[in-house]
Amino acid sequence: MIRFLFYLVFFCVQNTLLFAVEPVTIVTFGDSVTAERGSATVYSALLADELSFDGKDVKIINAGIGGHTTKNGAARLKKDVLDAKPDVVVVMFGINDAAVDVWRKVPADKARVSLADYRKNITEMIQLLKKQGVRVVLMTSNPIHWADKTRELYGKPPYQPDDVDGFNVILRDYVATVREIAKKESVELVDVFAAFEAHDADPKHKAGSLTPDGMHPGNPGHRIIADLLIKQLSSGDEHFARKPFTVWHGSGDRVTMHPRSTNITHDTDHLAVLGPALLKLADESVMSVYSTPTSYAGKPGECFIAARITRDGGKTWLPEQEITRLPEGRSAHPTAFHARDGSLHVFFLGYQQHAWDRKTESPTENTRSDLWTVRSQDEGKTWTKPQMIFKGYTGSTNGAAETSKGNLVVPFSHYVAKPGRLVSRTTVSSDGGKTWKLSNEIDIGGAGDHAGAVEPCVIELKDKRLWMLIRTARKFFWESFSSDGGLTWSEAKPGKIKSSHSPGHVIRMADGRLALTWNPDRRSELHLAFSSDEGRTWGESTIVARGYATYSFILEKQPGELWIGFIDASGGWGKSPRARHLKIAVKDVER
Repeated sequence: MIRFLFYLVFFCVQNTLLFAVEPVTIVTFGDSVTAERGSATVYSALLADELSFDGKDVKIINAGIGGHTTKNGAARLKKDVLDAKPDVVVVMFGINDAAVDVWRKVPADKARVSLADYRKNITEMIQLLKKQGVRVVLMTSNPIHWADKTRELYGKPPYQPDDVDGFNVILRDYVATVREIAKKESVELVDVFAAFEAHDADPKHKAGSLTPDGMHPGNPGHRIIADLLIKQLSSGDEHFARKPFTVWHGSGDRVTMHPRSTNITHDTDHLAVLGPALLKLADESVMSVYSTPTSYAGKPGECFIAARITRDGGKTWLPEQEITRLPEGRSAHPTAFHARDGSLHVFFLGYQQHAWDRKTESPTENTRSDLWTVRSQDEGKTWTKPQMIFKGYTGSTNGAAETSKGNLVVPFSHYVAKPGRLVSRTTVSSDGGKTWKLSNEIDIGGAGDHAGAVEPCVIELKDKRLWMLIRTARKFFWESFSSDGGLTWSEAKPGKIKSSHSPGHVIRMADGRLALTWNPDRRSELHLAFSSDEGRTWGESTIVARGYATYSFILEKQPGELWIGFIDASGGWGKSPRARHLKIAVKDVER
């Protein structure tokens, strides 16, 4: 009998422990705002990364489907929600229910789901969830805004296209109904609509910036929704909490940075700050080099190369100083290099015109964006006159490399014709930047104004060879090698590093490893990875910035501390590209 009781108690305790390790399950239930969408990091994904229950991970099931209304939701409630045996269900419907499809061949004159049916559907779903003992969090829809596509589709009565808020004339009634239902049914409410409106009311924010396409939140919008949900879940149950170091912090309207990073982006009064380059000076201060006040599309002579310096780790930046400008061109998109002899070198585009002939698929004679340089021997106090080191149409440079023998090697790409494409090469100086020699062309073929071997970066390997990583449209970086200090290069071949059609930047760190920043899949995610075997293999990468983060530049400010610059072009390359910077400890991103 005693033995039986012992086994009974053991069995009960064992099963209690098994039950205890089952993760808390949250279902996010809704339409395309909830559903996974393109490159966006939706709020359910943020919850999965950041929310814990008693210090353990929470299981998140995304049950959002684009285009669905509460009628669709009610029909799939059992299969998609209840069968998962959730502990919490987040319900968010409304935009599709309230939509009046005036874009149809025979325009609709009423909402897809009437307000009365919407109220009924939401109420019945909540009541059924409550009956099953589920904690319900009801969310209002986000506001919708006029964008080019939404105005094209919905710019007719009953909507009011001349009113900045005229796209919400129907939706506001549905939002008010959600608030009423939450109160009547005694369920928790997260008022997304009100939170987005409060964001837009801030004069620092551009109205509608949280919904780039007019309807769906971008990453900053999903950030707000996730933060609201985490706060609501935690306030209602102390077992829920935010995991430490999981909050991505914002820089501008579109970009968010790694939780363990520090945003060191300097302020500006200019429309454009184009160029992510960073230089460490002899006194341990750091110089940011960029072009401003307009993009390369500005007026001749208007755009100049500028610099700002921080002496306190990026907390504050000294006033802007002008480095150089070209009276007859647009001095734009610089990168920079600090040579071992102490000289500072800045490389930039003398942009004049992009004129591509679509009939011949080649650049015209008027297509010009020459490569220029200036240098300083006194820590940036004075600079030489601009020196053209390549005449033609070049893409962005990606810094430079200095060989063990003292060659300064600048990688770049430029147009060739018949067919029109880009080839990569380097220009090499063995006298500190006074004179330059061109290498052979690295040509991988292709045809088109963004095809071929584009915008390379270069690093010297331990065996003294130079390694070039080349941007391509072929889903991988291609690579080439030089054994003579950058004057001749091997035939380029596909490498093993997956890459979107974007450039990368690679440096050697103080510990001997290589560090690479690039966009493996899309320009909305900037990755950082390390290699201990000269680039043959790489550790698992870490995303350090999201939103629009590309054309990166790495500086190791001190051993183990990386400063990373990149371009946020969410406002357009021709209007307001914005250099942003962060710093992060290597130990916080190693995998």
